Amino acid sequence: MAVYITLALLWTAYMGLETYVFGRPQSRPHFVGFLITHTLLAPVSFVISATSGVLRERVETAYRGAWDAKRRFARTDRKKLIG
Repeated sequence: MAVYITLALLWTAYMGLETYVFGRPQSRPHFVGFLITHTLLAPVSFVISATSGVLRERVETAYRGAWDAKRRFARTDRKKLIG
């Protein structure tokens, strides 16, 4: 139960940052509804976000950037050591 509470609080904090800092004021949900949705239903909220929400978008963007960097590195002839 402690693990669930910890993960739910971390997830709620992350979604709060995404929603209330980066979201437009007109599209923000009511605070109590937000807490109920993301704290009590954290596993459901995580699955929805991972499949079609903000989290999926962020993971795809990071993966696409890493893939492009890998392809760019493979195309260069001379490999440089860092440092």
